[in-house]
Amino acid sequence: MENDIKKDFAEHKIIASESKSWYAGKPGTTNHSFSVTWSPGALMIYGKNGNLTLIFSEFSTYDQTKKWMSRCNIEDFKGVVAHNIPENVEYFFEACKFWGNAPHYV
Repeated sequence: MENDIKKDFAEHKIIASESKSWYAGKPGTTNHSFSVTWSPGALMIYGKNGNLTLIFSEFSTYDQTKKWMSRCNIEDFKGVVAHNIPENVEYFFEACKFWGNAPHYV
């Protein structure tokens, strides 16, 4: 298997990609704080409560991703999780809904 991976990677190229990251938290505490990174096609949320990666063609632009997050339901959200759905998926769903609806500061 290792030789197959090396062979596959031999043809890869590293290409710059647009991405944006945010930290969300209440000043003075890290309780329920999290970070979010958007990159075309993906949204990652990570922090003390775990990590979650979402992959979806609708995430091709930042604006589309934010709009989708602001109006999705829990079942749609679960449908774009890129790995096993964690037990605390509702935490991630609410965090992403907050990210989709709150103003973003640069």
